[in-house]
Amino acid sequence: MPGAVLSAFAVGLLLAYWYVPAVNAALTRLGEFKLAAGWAFVVVSTAVFGGLIPGLVQRARPRLRHTMPWKFLWFTVVFWAYKGLEVDLLYRLQAVWFGHGTDPTTIAKKIFIDMGVYCPVWAVPSTVLAYAWGETVFSKNGSAAQALAPIRQLGFRGWFGRDIVPVMISNWAVWVPAVCVIYCLPLALQLPVQNLVLCFWSLLLVLQVGRDDEAVKN
Repeated sequence: MPGAVLSAFAVGLLLAYWYVPAVNAALTRLGEFKLAAGWAFVVVSTAVFGGLIPGLVQRARPRLRHTMPWKFLWFTVVFWAYKGLEVDLLYRLQAVWFGHGTDPTTIAKKIFIDMGVYCPVWAVPSTVLAYAWGETVFSKNGSAAQALAPIRQLGFRGWFGRDIVPVMISNWAVWVPAVCVIYCLPLALQLPVQNLVLCFWSLLLVLQVGRDDEAVKN
């Protein structure tokens, strides 16, 4: 259900950009601001939408507050600030490689590089590993060595199959429709819209986890 809601949100945003003048004007101004602010917009916006807002919402839910201590929250903010630079670079490189067209062939190439290469090879493994490390060090007061214990115990193949593949499958199910929408937009809007989708998705996960947790305890 969260994935379906996210897909509907992304498609609705694209349709509004195409057919609602007020939305088109607002997003166009956002793209212009992003170009003017440069890397500062990339870092700050992704840190806020990917780390700060979801973390604060998680802390606002009493039964989930223990999973997001302040140290871990600030770690996620810094992590997503860096990820913003990484994702923005991916979008820029793909614009150079494949152009700015929105025809099916160009969009398919960009989706393949994004979802078929970047995500399974780097984005998902690095995110899972970073969150495992941050949670161990900042939430459980463990050590960095303890965070890496699953890789040492299972080996890279075992760890990848157990921890990465399930996340990758859910990532494809949720983000492929969203990425289709993102690559239909001008380059200046791709990262801002990605951040909106990322924030919306993170909030849905927080709310879903909260409902599941309450259902189990009740």
